Amino acid sequence: MNSLAMYFKTYDEILKRANKQGPSDYDTYAYKGEERRYVLMHINLEETSYTRVNALTIFTLGRFDVRRNGHSLSEVSSGSKKIWELFKFMITHRRRHFTPESLLESLWPSDDYKDPHTTLRQQMYRLRQILEESHHNSEQQTIIFNNGYYHWNLGLDVQIDIDQFEKSVQLGNTLKEDQPEKALLHYREALSLYQGDYLSECLDQHWIFPIQNFYRRLYQNTVFSAIDLLGVLGKFNDILQICEQAIQLDVYKEEFHLCYIEVLLQQGERKQALMHYEHVTGFFYQKMGLKPSLALKKLYKRILSTQTTNITSDDLESDLESNPVLGNAFYCEPEVFRSIYELERRRSERHDIKTVIGMITITHSLSDSLGKQQHRMMSFRQHLLEYLRKGDTVTRWNDSQFLVLLPDLDEIMMDSVLSRILNLYISGTSDTNSSVQIQYHLILPPQDNTRFINGRDEYSV
Repeated sequence: MNSLAMYFKTYDEILKRANKQGPSDYDTYAYKGEERRYVLMHINLEETSYTRVNALTIFTLGRFDVRRNGHSLSEVSSGSKKIWELFKFMITHRRRHFTPESLLESLWPSDDYKDPHTTLRQQMYRLRQILEESHHNSEQQTIIFNNGYYHWNLGLDVQIDIDQFEKSVQLGNTLKEDQPEKALLHYREALSLYQGDYLSECLDQHWIFPIQNFYRRLYQNTVFSAIDLLGVLGKFNDILQICEQAIQLDVYKEEFHLCYIEVLLQQGERKQALMHYEHVTGFFYQKMGLKPSLALKKLYKRILSTQTTNITSDDLESDLESNPVLGNAFYCEPEVFRSIYELERRRSERHDIKTVIGMITITHSLSDSLGKQQHRMMSFRQHLLEYLRKGDTVTRWNDSQFLVLLPDLDEIMMDSVLSRILNLYISGTSDTNSSVQIQYHLILPPQDNTRFINGRDEYSV
């Protein structure tokens, strides 16, 4: 039997080519998106229903599509929201049976139906019209009614991507000990099938979340299984490609980033590893207010330790200028802030220059959600960076406090600067559930001089 390697960009092209060529064995390579690398998709077309006449093909991972004979049925009738919600629910629970009452209660618990049987009969009739199914031959119907229960017709010729996904993962797990290269083919097929969360568009359906979590965890475990095998085989470039794809699909999974940076370091790509570390830590902080985890911090130390011993002046200049200088204050992590503080303290002792540190406390309301608190802290951080000088330094010391280091200022000047910045923040925000408290003290000359600005212990917002 012929074996042919081909490159396609989407499932649609696979379907079109398969319909032209007829059943055959293909090692098909599918390219997923302009920025993704080639990912091996091993499909035996004789074992699928992609080419079977009048067979139903259903895609659920990353996108929802129902196709028959190469034509999309879901796109043609995309306005039938409740009909498709019913269909998606029955796909998800295709091994269960439901009475009309329990089915409506599971799908739309807030709706009141006086006659559940009639309501479902009408919806099923419309669904069979959309699916181009017979109304009289139950053997050809996707969802059938039998003995008072609706259930999925398991004997019908239907190809669903999650079935192939689970099958590929299972085959990979079975073969990984004795036949790792064959197992890797199945893992790659599974990874190529997973294009995003299961029925990701069902954001308002409570029943979908456990199923989405199940397939997301299965995908994550498959990524790590494939990476383990590729590591044993020494295929580190392939690991990078899988990590890149995984990060695009699940950017919040820290382990994907850790693996990506680890392999970059193994490949000698120190600059790229550092750039990705800075990108991911900045992203986590901006989106969730999270500081680098212990694992990321350890990896950062490893990145720094891989610095070459001897570098040229050109290399040094390139490293120092790798990040553009922004036109506002400098933000850093508390560890870096401590080092800057120590430098300023020594400079102050030597030249008798006054440098002050201000501590700003944000007091949150007990009724505020964690998300609202994080948003407030991010907003105030941006405000500080915008209105302080380029030579000033800011850090978020903990969940509710910022420290600012203001060189060459005394307490009177600091009073003026922070009062102005706080008044601007207060006048420009609609947030009424917090207060801002300011404390500062002078580094040099040595003194114990902690007090409240203008005799007030807080600014109400």
